[in-house]
Amino acid sequence: MLDLGDLMVFTKVVETESLTRAGKLLGLPKSTVSRRLSRLEEHLGVQLLHRSTRAVTVTQDGATFFEYCLRSIGVLRDGERALQSQARVPQGVVRIAIPYVLGQSLVGPLLAGFLQNYPDVRLVAVLSDDAVGLLRSGFDVALAIGPFADSGLIAVKLGTTGCGAFASPGYFERYGRPQSHVDLPRFDLLAAGEADRRHRWTLRNGSTEVTVEFTPRLLCNDMILLRDAALAELGIANLPAFLCKRDLAEGRLVEVLPGWQASDLTFFALFADPKGVPVRVRTLIDYLVEHLRPTLSWDLH
Repeated sequence: MLDLGDLMVFTKVVETESLTRAGKLLGLPKSTVSRRLSRLEEHLGVQLLHRSTRAVTVTQDGATFFEYCLRSIGVLRDGERALQSQARVPQGVVRIAIPYVLGQSLVGPLLAGFLQNYPDVRLVAVLSDDAVGLLRSGFDVALAIGPFADSGLIAVKLGTTGCGAFASPGYFERYGRPQSHVDLPRFDLLAAGEADRRHRWTLRNGSTEVTVEFTPRLLCNDMILLRDAALAELGIANLPAFLCKRDLAEGRLVEVLPGWQASDLTFFALFADPKGVPVRVRTLIDYLVEHLRPTLSWDLH
């Protein structure tokens, strides 16, 4: 008789093309993943996967079986969601994917409060900037920065945070201060993003909008690292309110061009099926909407 756990392991290996990555998503060691795959192949009497030290690829029989597995697991999940959506008290496991910038600074404490309020809920939280990818691999909800292309996912707005250009007082003492946006490229600008694209800031002052193109002195993919670099007097960084407002209030950072604002960041909770959202997932989303929005603002709490 087929084991549902073996089917879940097989589908995750096909989706991730890796025994190691599949094991991490399922919370299983690689040896267990390998043993379950071998047991499934022995039961079916066919080879489902080609396994080598470099790659895992699916055989023709494996590809056919994979399609049936997806349908079967999908039907079971629909049944699970239908039952869970009828429950009045949030209970069970919620798998949530969180971008690093939110998880390290904001969402972590909120999740602790949520668990205290709902003792029958368990959370599996993974920090990843590929939150949408994890959502498609079986997570219940993913937090991400919008806007989004048409992905077929449902998005609930969690809140918006303002952004601006900031640096440490010590940096200005050594290098002077920009008098207008035209001066910015002559200073050390610190940026978040990818190395293979052009870097620009869009700044607004009332109805006036300008674009500043530049080559970053420091480029990284983590907002907290960017803030730390600004505090270390390395240059000027474009930072969100929630990450730097206390530094501003206590004088560790200062605004570069008062009156000019960078583009806002808007955060969303994403999920796949609005009709089958379990109560525990909807409760978590509602909790984040209520508690996250105030922390994203410029106000100190």
